[in-house]
Amino acid sequence: MSKPIKVQILERARALIEGQRRWCRGDLGRDAKDVSVGPTDCNAERRCALGALVAAAYEFTNDLHLAHELAMTAMRPFVGATALTQINDTEGHAAVLTLFDIAIERDQEGRANV
Repeated sequence: MSKPIKVQILERARALIEGQRRWCRGDLGRDAKDVSVGPTDCNAERRCALGALVAAAYEFTNDLHLAHELAMTAMRPFVGATALTQINDTEGHAAVLTLFDIAIERDQEGRANV
């Protein structure tokens, strides 16, 4: 059985920022010169948690508007986009990865109980 798109987006987003050098605070994305860029920009080398979700969703949809919608709801009901951004910027990389792991696990557990 294939994984739901939500889980695929969560897993891909986590992979995009798994290495701390691929993650950032304060912007959705940054290039090699540490300049703010969009998370789907081909020059984006670092992303925040929400930026990673946008980039991952865009890889699946190739639709920027839909990617933003999916990213904004990917962690619900566990955590919303505003809280995710707050955690990203204040609690750091390890906290973000933990949130991704919990969201992925809970979505998979919920699906197993269906």
